[in-house]
Amino acid sequence: MSFRKAVEDAPPPVNGAYRNGIQVLEGRHRPHVRCGDARRLKGSIDLDRALAQEPGYANAPRWDYGIGYSPRQGPEQAVWIEVHSATTSEVSAVLRKLQWLRDWLNGNAEQLLQVTNAADRNLRFVWIASDKVHVLKNSPQARRLAASGIGKARRHLSLP
Repeated sequence: MSFRKAVEDAPPPVNGAYRNGIQVLEGRHRPHVRCGDARRLKGSIDLDRALAQEPGYANAPRWDYGIGYSPRQGPEQAVWIEVHSATTSEVSAVLRKLQWLRDWLNGNAEQLLQVTNAADRNLRFVWIASDKVHVLKNSPQARRLAASGIGKARRHLSLP
């Protein structure tokens, strides 16, 4: 299944949030996403913006973006990106956002969850630092990140 079709199968207003390429990323966030072949970046959604005014989600710790990516081999995938300051003190906030995203996918967007699960485990959920990364490598927070599936905060997402 394509990312686009999975988004269209999601509940409103997310089902209307799809845009080609990475158009939905704020201009300051776009340089943080790199791809060897831009045609592999199929589409994107600004999940945070789509749900910001929805009852029950306005104050939720919403995740930022979803991107449809087509690898050289295999099915199209969803890569979820959170652009957030990357300090040790922010790890808990990002992990709350990740839990929210997982719960939302499981409860509301089965097709998007399937496209997400098609992605390499290290690409499903990505924390992109809005500035420098200041998460202590051997801290309990870094271990929690590693166990969560995010791995670690990074300055850029590079897709082949």
